[in-house]
Amino acid sequence: MENSSFIERYLASAQTILATVAKQEQESLDKAATIIANAYAAGKTIYVFGCTHSAILAEDVFYRAGAPTFWRPLWGPGMSIATTPGFLTSAAEHNEKLGEDIIHCSRISAGDVLVVLSTSGKNAAPVAVAETALKKGVQVIAVCSGNYSDQKGDHSRIANLFALKEQVLLIDNHVPCGDASVVVCKDTPMAPVSTMVGSFIMHTISALTIEKLRAMNVDAPVFLSSNAPGGKERNEALLQREDVQAAYLLP
Repeated sequence: MENSSFIERYLASAQTILATVAKQEQESLDKAATIIANAYAAGKTIYVFGCTHSAILAEDVFYRAGAPTFWRPLWGPGMSIATTPGFLTSAAEHNEKLGEDIIHCSRISAGDVLVVLSTSGKNAAPVAVAETALKKGVQVIAVCSGNYSDQKGDHSRIANLFALKEQVLLIDNHVPCGDASVVVCKDTPMAPVSTMVGSFIMHTISALTIEKLRAMNVDAPVFLSSNAPGGKERNEALLQREDVQAAYLLP
């Protein structure tokens, strides 16, 4: 592959990682869907949290065509590159106290589900978010890369999310350390893959959860594209539901 074009190498890298996730994480993805389906059927809330580029994945399932209405992102202050200068978001994701306060200042409670997205799994904020949620009796699912599992982050007590493996459901996104998957010009790593792989994981969990809820005869609506025939009308009808209004309309 050394002489192939960048496009071919990037495509091959992405396909290999996606295929690995589909094959090796199938059981974990199904378990995640079961946890979420059971919690939703019991009237619990389904949350998702990520920092910086992992926050993109929380956005990707929120008010999204083809995604369930049940996702509730925990928007950590200073953690979105859409609203905060890049280097400041890096500072925020290393802030352990901020991670704890995000949970303390949320409505999350025992029995709810929280998906924590962090490819490295070692930054202090997502580790603190996961640990603090666990202390409140929340069911935690963590999506991170096993290629970082031996690395210690900057949380004061916990090395990384992998250290919580007895308490959380771990899903390995198999992203290479450093995220970039192709070297160009012989010395420059490029072609990040965590966003596309993370999106695949989140939307797979969404679809598997809907299948399980339908099998349980539990109503779990899914947004359609407002740009597709009937989509706008469908979504406007969903916005008449109190549970949807609470998440998708101004207070």
